[in-house]
Amino acid sequence: MRLENKDVSLIKTLNEKLADKNSILDLSYERIGDSGIVFLCRNKDLSHVKKLDLSWNELTNDGLSALSETASLGGLMHLVLNANQIGDEGVRCLAASKKLPNLESVELVNNEVSDFGALSLVKSQSLLNLGFIDLEMNQVGRQKLTQFPDGAVVSKLRVLNLRRNLLTDETISDWAQAGAFEKVVHLNLGWNHITNKGASILAHSPTLSRLEILAIDSNDIGDLGAKDIASSKHLNNLVQLYMQDNDFGRTGEMALRTMRSRILVEKKKNEDKLNLNEQSLDNKDLASLAQYERLNEVASLSLRNNHFDYRGIQELANSPYLLNLRSLNLMSNKVGDKGLLLLAESPNLSQLESLNLENTGITALGILALSQSPYLKKLKELNLSDNKLGEKGFHVLAGSDNFRNLIKLSTSGTSVGDAEFQALVQSQTLTQLEELETMGNLITRKSLDLLASSPKLAQWKKMDLRRNQLKDVDLIFLADSPKFKNFATLRF
Repeated sequence: MRLENKDVSLIKTLNEKLADKNSILDLSYERIGDSGIVFLCRNKDLSHVKKLDLSWNELTNDGLSALSETASLGGLMHLVLNANQIGDEGVRCLAASKKLPNLESVELVNNEVSDFGALSLVKSQSLLNLGFIDLEMNQVGRQKLTQFPDGAVVSKLRVLNLRRNLLTDETISDWAQAGAFEKVVHLNLGWNHITNKGASILAHSPTLSRLEILAIDSNDIGDLGAKDIASSKHLNNLVQLYMQDNDFGRTGEMALRTMRSRILVEKKKNEDKLNLNEQSLDNKDLASLAQYERLNEVASLSLRNNHFDYRGIQELANSPYLLNLRSLNLMSNKVGDKGLLLLAESPNLSQLESLNLENTGITALGILALSQSPYLKKLKELNLSDNKLGEKGFHVLAGSDNFRNLIKLSTSGTSVGDAEFQALVQSQTLTQLEELETMGNLITRKSLDLLASSPKLAQWKKMDLRRNQLKDVDLIFLADSPKFKNFATLRF
């Protein structure tokens, strides 16, 4: 009776799931077992299904074998089989299936697949559109291979995840010799048992030349393995390398950081511009980057939103390869007044024309250092937004000859009030200023009247006054006054 009730419940569940002909069929956690899969495949039309999720269903090789021979699954693109009891035989049947020509991704996390089953998928001669294979938490590497599947790697395979298996150096050697990594762009080998020998095999294998992302974190790799990876002639396409939580020390770490700096410059540089925004760079990364000679080809360097502070700035300021730098973006880093002082004292930055210090924790002391720099005298663009400069900072800014060439100034979110605005308008040195961005401040009508009577108004071309303390009548004044008609852009 219990079996009958279970069967009735299964039929009801399947009918409900299939009623709307949704392209995604989610049967995860239903625990339908192999018999449920057989019933589904024999009795239901699955031609509309593009993604099928059968995770946590107590499936074995028999269930996957039945699924692999289902004629109505010809349109299936994504198959999820996580947390079952599927082994090599079931995966071999899947790899040989002629019924799944459009399959693009297979997820088999937390099953019982070992090397032969995994390689059968990688070298499938039937699943020719397969680009993504996830075999995390399986048995790959459990025992040495005595038989290798025939054929070449699936030509469209790009992502292979072997994380948290039992991979050893011997496994890496076998897989490399089998050419299993040849087409892969993203390879995850984290949380295995790879040592220096395995790292050396990876580094010297020409079959890894397509790799852009390599994860070998949480293994047993020491300095020698790290240095082999760092000096590899075949990993030139790497964009991201994850090797944390291994056994290497400072020597290996420095080699890998040097490698990362080289890769970043080679991959991110576009003509004379280098964009390294949001790359999680810390002080040590900046130290390595600062010593890479190809920085001398860079005129514009953007380092927005990383993880360095004044110590990283010191490494950058001491670099002999920044003599051609014209533009530097340090936005959203912990530069602080110490960092700005180090920049101000660097002769290597004497050609700098544009400096972005938005949200870098600087105060009037930093502006004072900048104003007294014997080197930073060519600035044409300066962004000081989202810092606490105070009235003193603005008076220093308005009175220094170092800012005589400024054309564009950004001071949004710095609590600029009428006194600070007056200092800028009445400055005897800011004579070249044409653009002022000062949103989100405390400016009132008093500042507008001051600007309207200033001889500098004629040379200003762009101004942004949004989110200040201006009343409706003040906005009407801005819109109607002929004195403000010469602005190319006036936002309020």
